[in-house]
Amino acid sequence: MSKFIAAMDHSGGSTGSVLDRYGEEYTEDNKMSKVHTMRLRMVDCPAFTSDAISGAILYKDTVERGMVPILRKKGITPYLKIDSGCEEDGTLKPFDVDGMCDYARAHNIVGTKMRSIIKSQHNLWPVLEQQFRFAGHIASRGLIPIVEPEIPIDSPEKEALENSLAKALPHYLSKFTKKLILKLTLPERENLYVNLSMYKCVAKTVGLSGGYATDVACYKLKRNTSMGASFSRALSEGLSIGQNVNQFNIKLASNIQKIKAAAS
Repeated sequence: MSKFIAAMDHSGGSTGSVLDRYGEEYTEDNKMSKVHTMRLRMVDCPAFTSDAISGAILYKDTVERGMVPILRKKGITPYLKIDSGCEEDGTLKPFDVDGMCDYARAHNIVGTKMRSIIKSQHNLWPVLEQQFRFAGHIASRGLIPIVEPEIPIDSPEKEALENSLAKALPHYLSKFTKKLILKLTLPERENLYVNLSMYKCVAKTVGLSGGYATDVACYKLKRNTSMGASFSRALSEGLSIGQNVNQFNIKLASNIQKIKAAAS
């Protein structure tokens, strides 16, 4: 069993779907406040501790609302989502990399996360080129970048893209001189990414749940040696605004235990 990273970094564009699953009504004006209340409820759960959770990825709005010191008090390391979403081709939209690095350092945050989307064989190399170029700059600023070239779980080319990604990543990892974390879609083929941990720059490799149900995500994670977890939807699955404190805490504790047991 291993600790995992909680992904709690939904931006304005994805927060609505989180609140829909949670059963919370919202408006465009109050949805970030509503999702922050949900996240606080999760962090307040007795099972949400550094015994199971090593870190948490946060959106800037959550940092502004005071989440970092709450996590630090629990011994959980904060990371910051720094990108501004993706272009149609899956690469990152322009954003102020240095400004976000400055913001992270000013708020006692040790690392960053950038999510791109690999949609085809054609855009795989541009995605990786951009991710590692930014990662090198972020690392030079004294932060640990989480590199996340996500392959959608519903992609008709999912397995083929994963095979291509596994072959392409060593080209970049062999030249990267500082530490990074790889966050990758749970692969179809068992242990596809196991050899990536041999590179000195890889602090850890973690799987993303990508919309898989908790039990499915944990089953897939268990099949991969040397892979931890950074789950979002699979972490919050089954949580509801209508649950009382005991019901909410029991459900979240169950999810946390399943993910911790699956991680290696």
